[in-house]
Amino acid sequence: MIVAILFRYFTNIIHGYGSTDVIINFVKYGFIGWFKGTIGGLLFGTAIFIFIQWQDALKREQKLREENLIFQNETLKNQVNPHFLFNSLNTLSSLIDTRPDTAEMFISRLSSIYRYILENSHKDKVPLLSELAFISDYFDLHKIRDEEKILLIINAPDADSFEILPVSLQILLENAIKHNMATRENPLTISIFIENQQVIVKNNLQKMAVQLKSTKIGLKNLAERVRLITGKVLIIEETHTDFIVKVPLLL
Repeated sequence: MIVAILFRYFTNIIHGYGSTDVIINFVKYGFIGWFKGTIGGLLFGTAIFIFIQWQDALKREQKLREENLIFQNETLKNQVNPHFLFNSLNTLSSLIDTRPDTAEMFISRLSSIYRYILENSHKDKVPLLSELAFISDYFDLHKIRDEEKILLIINAPDADSFEILPVSLQILLENAIKHNMATRENPLTISIFIENQQVIVKNNLQKMAVQLKSTKIGLKNLAERVRLITGKVLIIEETHTDFIVKVPLLL
């Protein structure tokens, strides 16, 4: 603006105008034109900037949606575990002749488990009470198979106040059972409780002498789902005696 004023001032002086006329002419013609051009440019630039930001936001949202669908699909495939189903069918086969009443209950629990997975794995969140009921059904199948070798303790009096990612606790329960020894003398104890708006899944460490090869895909997928849906971090801790996972809860 200063350069424009000086340029117009000296140009008009050269053409014989007085200094007062120079200023009046500049304000009347030059400044108004400059002001309109500047405001127009700013508005146009702002519109372009907002459009670019909107496009970036749409791309980020689409990417999050695609990632979420990928992890939901992976989670569903992991939960419809062929080994779990195979073991369950073998157990059921042995129960039909010897313990028909238990076999009927086993079928009911197995059906309930897979119905819950199919109905809820695509959702972002479910009531914590529903997830805990699902976990209880899942554990009942293991309890029938392993009898007193595995113990599950659930202490969640405020569960009706929270929601959680669906099929998240089952991953942790399965992980504990898969990687630890369990005997009647030294049972595997899994505790689930609420603390600081987190559900804590804790088990005593009784690592097998020969460890199964683990890709840790289940934990990785769960951590990514937690990050995408809650914006928080899945906390995993291991001590000399315990393995602990803290899952953020949703209000």
